[in-house]
Amino acid sequence: CELSRHNVDVRWMKDGFELKPSRDLRIHAMGRKRFLQIMKCRVTDSGTYTCDAGDASTTCTVEVYERELLVLQGLEDLDIQEDQNAVFVCEVSVEDIPGEWYKNGQRIQPTSTVKIRQEGKKTFSSHVQQDSGEVKFVARNVESAAYLDVEELPMNIVKPLQDKAALERSRVILDCTVSNPRCSIRWYKGCNVILPSERFEISSEGCYRKLIIQQVALEDEGTYSVQVGEYTCSAKLTVEAQSVLMLRELRDVEVVAPDDACFECEVSDLVLRSPVWSLNGEPLQSGPRVRLEKTGTVHRLTLRQTSPNMSGEVAFTSGKATSRAQLRVTSDH
Repeated sequence: CELSRHNVDVRWMKDGFELKPSRDLRIHAMGRKRFLQIMKCRVTDSGTYTCDAGDASTTCTVEVYERELLVLQGLEDLDIQEDQNAVFVCEVSVEDIPGEWYKNGQRIQPTSTVKIRQEGKKTFSSHVQQDSGEVKFVARNVESAAYLDVEELPMNIVKPLQDKAALERSRVILDCTVSNPRCSIRWYKGCNVILPSERFEISSEGCYRKLIIQQVALEDEGTYSVQVGEYTCSAKLTVEAQSVLMLRELRDVEVVAPDDACFECEVSDLVLRSPVWSLNGEPLQSGPRVRLEKTGTVHRLTLRQTSPNMSGEVAFTSGKATSRAQLRVTSDH
């Protein structure tokens, strides 16, 4: 508006509320003229504007209409492989129009794997997809839709198991690589399914699959296999016994029947597998007349209610370590 004098302060009002300069409102004067400039008008800027100069004022009405919104470039159908990026672009006729993205009717929110950005009239949606479905962009009263077809990665074994040899009580890792990180697999020893336990750990990292055996024992030796859908692969695990040495040999024992006969020896390392005791070549088992004990690396055999016919050779065997001694049982008569 234009006033009759230069040095007059004015107030600008909208619908009775005073306006202040801001990023979207510029207020300035040039001679007798007073200006209110509205940047990038919106529908909400519609209303009654007043320039108040104290003794005089002038009023006008501003009505802002929405520009017709059209889709200039619609979404296009996409065919991708699982875990590839899917990028959808929609261009509309008006810049910086907010819109919403939907997948199968559910609104898409930005996440670590979903990126949504706007560049002028273009809106982009980029995300790693695992499922097929309809993708839609909606802005005001216009929309554009396209179909996303996601092809599943084939499920097979890319890098098979390898034969392994390990020392008893060591840690063993059997591993393979599959083609799809979502592959579900089963581990077997022979025909038996392996389940996670204190000694058996099953893990997966992307396409990498591992079976970890803690404190591998001699009985863990055998054929291990992995099943992925219709595909299988196997490998042989060989377990070598720890080298055990005799630190203290058995000593000959002479007793009078029916006294107990006690034998004791010591080996160089803890033995997971039970050693074998024998008398005259016959293996001995724990029972009323036979007591087998182990305390760390020390092994003991106690024969009770002895008789002269028990005289002979007592032998202890643990892996490759062996010790022998003579038992002589005499009669008390």
